Amino acid sequence: MLAGIDLGGTQVRVALARSDGRLVASIKTRTHLLPTAQAMVDWAAAEIDRHRGREKVKGITIAAPGPIDLKRGVLVNPPNLPWQNVPLVAMMGRATGANVHLANDADMAGLGEFHHGAGRGTKNMVYITWSTGVGGGLILDGKLHRGAHGTAGEIGHMIIDPNGPLDKCGQRGCLEAFVGGRALAGETGHAAVELFAAAARGERHARTVVERAARHMGTALISLTNVLDPEMFVIGGGVSRSWALVQPTMLETLRSSPFIKPARRPRLRRARLGDRAGQVGAVEWARINQ
Repeated sequence: MLAGIDLGGTQVRVALARSDGRLVASIKTRTHLLPTAQAMVDWAAAEIDRHRGREKVKGITIAAPGPIDLKRGVLVNPPNLPWQNVPLVAMMGRATGANVHLANDADMAGLGEFHHGAGRGTKNMVYITWSTGVGGGLILDGKLHRGAHGTAGEIGHMIIDPNGPLDKCGQRGCLEAFVGGRALAGETGHAAVELFAAAARGERHARTVVERAARHMGTALISLTNVLDPEMFVIGGGVSRSWALVQPTMLETLRSSPFIKPARRPRLRRARLGDRAGQVGAVEWARINQ
C-alpha cells in the first residue's frame, strides 16, 4: 500500500491507497492537537498502521509547506507551523519502516488535480493555490517540474511591480503582496473571507478590492502563459470558493493580451478536489516513486 500525508497549518490529512493509487481510507485531525513534529509523526504512523490491515505500506509522501530541503528531507521553516529544521523523512521512516518522500504541498495539490481533478487529459498545466498566500505546481510534458533546487512554482513571488509593497520574502512587489489573503486583510482591515463575502453581497468597496486582486492575478496568468505555454490553469485554495467573483476578471485580463492569440490561450478552470488535492497528489507521488 501507499500513503499520502498533507501537512497544513490547520489540518493534517492522511490517505491510504492501493499500489495503483486507488484510495481506501482518509483520516484527518486538527494541526493544533499535534503540538510537535514528533506528535504529528506518531499520530500519522498510528493511523497508517490502523488502516493498512495486513498490507505493508511501502511508500509515503509528506506534502508540506515550504521552505523544505528536498535532498535532506527536512522541513526548514514553515510560515504556519512552529517547527524549524525538522528531519521529517528520517522521523517518518523510523516510525513506519516505509520509503518516505518529502514534497512541496502546492506541487502535490497540482499533481492531484492533474491526475484526478480538473487537469485530467492535459499534458501542460499550471496549478495555482490562492489563499492566505499564493503557491503553484507546474506540470510540464506530463511530469511535475520542480526545478534545479526543488523550488519551481513559487508563483506568489513573481514580481509584478518592483516598486510595490514589501513582501515577507524580502522582495518588493510580489504577486502575493497584492492578492494573498493576508495582504488583502492588511489592506482592508477585514479577514479575507469577510472581504469576499462582502463583495458577494455587492458592497462596492469590497468588490473593487476583489476585482483589483483578480486583475493582478490575471496579469500573472499572462506572464505565465508567455513563459510556460500551458494548456490550462487550475485555480485552487480558499479564493476559488469565490469563483464567480474572480473568474470573469481573470479571464478578461488574460484575453486582453494582444500577444496571446486565442489558439494558444490556456483554459481557466476551478480546482475540483478541494481540500483533498494535497493528499491525493501525495499518494500519486508515492506511487510514481515506489
